[in-house]
Amino acid sequence: MVNVNCFVILTVCLFVNYSNGSEKKCRYATGTGASILEVRSLWNLQTGFYCYYFLEKDHHLKFKYSFKRIPYNDSYIVVSPVNESYFWYDVLNETSLYYLKPSFTNDVFFEKWKICSQEALDCCDYSMNEENIYPTVEYPCPALWDSWSCFAPAKANTVGKAVCTVWSYSSETPACELQSERECFSNRTWAESTNYQICALAPLLRSRHYFYVTVLAVSACLSFPAVVIFVCFRAFRQNPRFILHRNLILTIIIRNILTIMSKQIVLFDELLSDALKSGIMKDNGVGCRVLAFFENVAKDGMFAWMLAEAYFLHQSIVRPFTREPPLWMIYLAVSILSCLPSLIWALARSLHHAENCWMVDDTQDYWISDGFRFAILGFNLLLLFDIIRVMVLKLKRDGISQQTKTTVRVTAFLIPLFGFHILVISNRSIVPDNSCAAQDIYTYISYVIEVLQGVMVAILFCYMNSEVHREMKNALRKFVLYLQQRFNINFGRGESFKGHSTANTGMEYISEGTN
Repeated sequence: MVNVNCFVILTVCLFVNYSNGSEKKCRYATGTGASILEVRSLWNLQTGFYCYYFLEKDHHLKFKYSFKRIPYNDSYIVVSPVNESYFWYDVLNETSLYYLKPSFTNDVFFEKWKICSQEALDCCDYSMNEENIYPTVEYPCPALWDSWSCFAPAKANTVGKAVCTVWSYSSETPACELQSERECFSNRTWAESTNYQICALAPLLRSRHYFYVTVLAVSACLSFPAVVIFVCFRAFRQNPRFILHRNLILTIIIRNILTIMSKQIVLFDELLSDALKSGIMKDNGVGCRVLAFFENVAKDGMFAWMLAEAYFLHQSIVRPFTREPPLWMIYLAVSILSCLPSLIWALARSLHHAENCWMVDDTQDYWISDGFRFAILGFNLLLLFDIIRVMVLKLKRDGISQQTKTTVRVTAFLIPLFGFHILVISNRSIVPDNSCAAQDIYTYISYVIEVLQGVMVAILFCYMNSEVHREMKNALRKFVLYLQQRFNINFGRGESFKGHSTANTGMEYISEGTN
């Protein structure tokens, strides 16, 4: 039997608060197209129930309580029987919290229910007043709590917008903010329901990943011919400078391929899978963790080759008569710099029992690799300053205007080689707000800047390089001579097929490349 005395006490206590006729009222939607004005003393009970009721529809409850609506004056109270007593859905009541918490699948959804209930209180207290809860000529659709979001008064034939509630996202903390929509019709009434489908982050993330994979593939395709050129011509295979260019571009291509694999195999599978079902990322298998490790090695290798490029160019300009280090030492140093930070990172991920294929980091382990990469960028920046200092001294004889012009061109020329473009996209605080539109702009621009490195190095140091042009002309001239001798075809001889191969110093090379 239900303890009637408990309910009587509840009714008496509520009556004391309800009897004040001047008490503030607020408006909420019932989910059936209707809206109800409710006094503030009952507001938290009603809205707490509706937050819970709509949560049940999303299958976030282990079990659900039965409930009944008990008429009370002009309204009603929703209560649930338990242990021969009643409890109601009040976020401010400890007894309510005690009974409600075990019914949720986990603490995350319980906390979200508390947030929903508290936002309903804030909506009533701070967003509604005696005027805006009633229709007016200008704003026929009054202020409204729709059981998830708080909507301001709206004009006819307009769409009211509110920041998507935490219930709209499957993650605990959404990466950015979207806005839900509720239409105010021409007949001066709110729509029956709010459109929360536009609050889904998965389509937005899929679009970002599709774009990223596309630009990575395009970058790899545009950069690969430069690797072929550097491999096919003996003059480039034996020149340390071109060997460094080739290895940097090749490492970038490998990084692009591994990143595409991780996106396509793991992340896309997660975005397309049901949140309640297991996927590759949730399984956290050995294969996907190995893929994450080698992707990290390729990223560290890219920075290691940038350091080798910067060091070699610095030596050729600042200390042109210093003996170059043997290539085996460069390969050894790059191998250590590529593998050591990644091994430490992998060990830390293992010790922290990291999940999600090591591709989602909530333990700050990413600073192991990022710290190494920022250290290389910092060292490269020092080398660049020293290169500019020496160039300014050597170019003084050309006059101030020529000196400034050449220095600026050389600085822009070395940015993709030294990796300084990464500094531009590493600071997310430049995004003006947390809206998904602003985050999209930042994300797409950062993706383009990131993948342009391989393309720019290929263009500046291969496709636009005069030495490469001479070698290509020599190869074309030899091919034409072969055709003439083999098939007795006369193409004519012109100066365009005459050329020779030369080896430039660091200063000559930069001057050529920037002209």
